[in-house]
Amino acid sequence: MISLRLDQNILGIGHGTDITSIGIPVLSKSLLEHPDPYRPFLPLLTQSTNPEDPIPLLTSTVLASLVAASSTAFPKGTPVTDKALPKLLSYLSTLAKSSDGGLQDIAVLEYSALLRGKKSREIFWEQRSETVAPLFEILKSAAGVASNGDSASTLWSGAASVRSGMEGSLSGGVGLQLLYHVLLVIWQLSFEGATIGDGLDEYIFLPG
Repeated sequence: MISLRLDQNILGIGHGTDITSIGIPVLSKSLLEHPDPYRPFLPLLTQSTNPEDPIPLLTSTVLASLVAASSTAFPKGTPVTDKALPKLLSYLSTLAKSSDGGLQDIAVLEYSALLRGKKSREIFWEQRSETVAPLFEILKSAAGVASNGDSASTLWSGAASVRSGMEGSLSGGVGLQLLYHVLLVIWQLSFEGATIGDGLDEYIFLPG
């Protein structure tokens, strides 16, 4: 059993303070004032190879919140955040590549939170084989395009999911909510057109 202990000096609060009464923005701000706020969390991302393990999943949520807060405060990035972000993106890519729509949606939602700053978007693009490629695989599935490029019939269906309940889905079992979030991330990435250039062309597909 892993116990994650955050020293109150790191959080910048006094002893005897009820930590549960501290709001998330205040907690994030206090953590980001520490020289290396990500160090206690990063090892937890790799403690299990099971994508449904709750500890890495929860850890990724905390890290995404911290990085998003840092990106808002420092759009051009900071050395410590720029070092931690690739590790978080690598973990989230394993969720995006899974066959579970719920895990894919978690990854894409956290991607969206991470892409607030210019530097974050640049790092995301640098890792495009891990980050961008799975997003277009999801789009291909939604469009009824097989991995070999062949088209398949696109059908609307209602699918029940433990995580999302009943929702409409497209071909390949891709839910409308997941599709929307994927398109949102690609739109956010488009703000770095000067860096990306025609790089997205390699992912464009035209179903027959």
